[in-house]
Amino acid sequence: MQRVRVSFAVVLAWSVAGCGGDDAGRRRESARDRVFVADEDSGTVSVIEETKNTLSTSIVLPTSPGMYMPHNVQVAPDGKSVWVAAAPMTEGGMEKAFVIDPETNQLVGEIELGAELHVAHVVFNPSSSRAYISANEGNAVLELDAQGRTLLRSIDLGADRGPHGMRWCRDQLWIANMTAKNLARLDPASATVSEIDVGGVAVQTACAPSGKYVFVSLYDTKEVVRYEIDTQELTRIALPAESQGPVQLYPSPDGKTLWVCDQGLLLGRPASNRLYALDVEAAKVVGTVTVGQGAHGVVLSDDGGLAYVTNLSDNSVSVVDTAKMETVATIAVGTKPNGISHWHGNGGMP
Repeated sequence: MQRVRVSFAVVLAWSVAGCGGDDAGRRRESARDRVFVADEDSGTVSVIEETKNTLSTSIVLPTSPGMYMPHNVQVAPDGKSVWVAAAPMTEGGMEKAFVIDPETNQLVGEIELGAELHVAHVVFNPSSSRAYISANEGNAVLELDAQGRTLLRSIDLGADRGPHGMRWCRDQLWIANMTAKNLARLDPASATVSEIDVGGVAVQTACAPSGKYVFVSLYDTKEVVRYEIDTQELTRIALPAESQGPVQLYPSPDGKTLWVCDQGLLLGRPASNRLYALDVEAAKVVGTVTVGQGAHGVVLSDDGGLAYVTNLSDNSVSVVDTAKMETVATIAVGTKPNGISHWHGNGGMP
């Protein structure tokens, strides 16, 4: 039997019911910089050459027992591998993590994760020794030995949590629980979990480079929450009136700006083509860039000069000059591009 993988839209519907640098025109010193894009509905990972703003290749995931649908992709901090979380269209099929060699753009491994998990996002600890994958329907976080490429354990988050996006910050995982509408903090060492109610459908988290703040996007309320770890102060940042709902978000390397993809498309809302710039300390939106329709995922180059945005409805990636606050290129990729990650030869953006 064939099925369409449970989509972010469906999961969100259930939850409500119960995404300043250097001049982008200059040539970077390293021609190795690449961007990896998870094309969910075409079963591919697109590879973009940063210096050329062109699609270099498309890596096709296995098609047996059915086409694998990659939802998220992440470059390991040490730059030695790229991991993809994917599920097959075949009902009850084995979900997997695929490993790509960024030097050759070849698949070099795969790890079986389980069935009916709806695996979502992949993150690493700073040493790249452990990979963590959120299981949206499994209400768990999967811990893997990234060097041995084996599944170590499944950490239960509790019933009806619906974990989606997550990031590593100060030796802990910070998880956006869609169904539970909270920000969860997981200590992998002890497998203990604490939760902070945020009052909205939490989609993705981000960590300030300083470790001072954790951010979480709330789709239904059209807000970003800034949580100060030491003081436990929670600040709600309302997006502009025209917002249709934020999804992924990413901080600038200097920690001054948070870039937020305004996607729309869910809960009967139209697609949005906006990327917002938030002033982190002032806790307010200070700029808007027009990108493609259905802006979903965002990542920055290592110097912060460029932002890359996946556009669900346009099957493209927008390249944004963060200093000029404008889109400088649009690159056609696979169908329904979701997660996105940046590789700069000797490392990956977190």
